[in-house]
Amino acid sequence: MTEIFSQEDYTMVKNPGKENMEIITKEGGKINRYTATDESEPSEGKRGKKVGVAYQLENGEIIYVPE
Repeated sequence: MTEIFSQEDYTMVKNPGKENMEIITKEGGKINRYTATDESEPSEGKRGKKVGVAYQLENGEIIYVPE
């Protein structure tokens, strides 16, 4: 969690693959939070829907598999 205090941009996934998964990104000084949901009206943060799964291999490579 020290990334929050660094000057570098980052993306963090909380509860990956679960119904309450969140994607948190930091770009410059701005932090964005995205949650997956079937609701059309966002009540907090930005909302989206699950469109696939990403896997990180042992060598660090990330593979995205669309659904």
